[in-house]
Amino acid sequence: MNAPKSPSNASILVEHVSKWYGQISALNDVSLEIYPGILGLLGPNGAGKSTLLKILSGELTPSIGSVSIAGQDFAGNPSLYQHIGVCPENDALWDEANGFQFLVGNLRLQGWLTIDAEKRARELLDQMQLSQAARKRVTGYSKGMRQKLRLAQSIAHRPAFLFLDEPMTGLDATSRVLVTDLISELAADGTTVVFSSHILHEVEALTKEMVLIHQGQLRARGNVYEIRELLTDHPLQLEMTVSDPRAMATSLLQSDHVVRVEFNPRKEGSLTVFTQHQNRFFEELPDLLKSAQVDIQRLKAEDEDMESVFKYLVH
Repeated sequence: MNAPKSPSNASILVEHVSKWYGQISALNDVSLEIYPGILGLLGPNGAGKSTLLKILSGELTPSIGSVSIAGQDFAGNPSLYQHIGVCPENDALWDEANGFQFLVGNLRLQGWLTIDAEKRARELLDQMQLSQAARKRVTGYSKGMRQKLRLAQSIAHRPAFLFLDEPMTGLDATSRVLVTDLISELAADGTTVVFSSHILHEVEALTKEMVLIHQGQLRARGNVYEIRELLTDHPLQLEMTVSDPRAMATSLLQSDHVVRVEFNPRKEGSLTVFTQHQNRFFEELPDLLKSAQVDIQRLKAEDEDMESVFKYLVH
């Protein structure tokens, strides 16, 4: 039986943290317990995710409040830094070095012996599928290659705590799978991972545990299913392209879960559906299509972006 979660067994404890820049509040009275495993910080751009990650990693000091890691107060405790790995959102690589030199140099700064640093660098380059570019100058790396090198640097010294700001930025589909698997393996081995994203499905791919942040405040916390419950009644706007839009509209309006239907005169066969019960609507959609006797060519959610979701949650 798993022990109940409480502040006493949290890896990281954040207590009443606020951060101000002059008159601007970036974080407002944030309290959070973070446990071993993977926690996703989810929110629109400008929500305060990066500020929170910078405070967790020690890059920023909170205006008020405290952060403790592994039971130790972060303030005035530089020994904790050796146990922390960070991949910030902004790209700041040593462009004149090659990938191998960059990783070795960072490990040497961590106090690693050259022979050990070189071995570890080769392991990471192979793991990130960058071995072919190991001797290529970083300035010639693509955006995706640079992101994988930054991720490699963040885990090179085998940190116990890993903070990743938008880790999937610039990655293609294959690299996203690679990085997702890597982060999952690190967590399974005991690393506490906190990462941010403004894209819901990115968070879902990595963890069941997430925190919703909006305007510097924590709005909700839970597993994916609990958060989904919060979004169940989020008014969803769907654009459909069908073979007979009038027949489809007639069928849709028979549903208790459809608020209204609008035709899109600029797009042939297109109509927009508004529903406040998206899960129930999707369950019912096959029957509605069958009733209308139409073929569907396209179905796209128009307002699933995080900004619209958060506007719904906080108003």
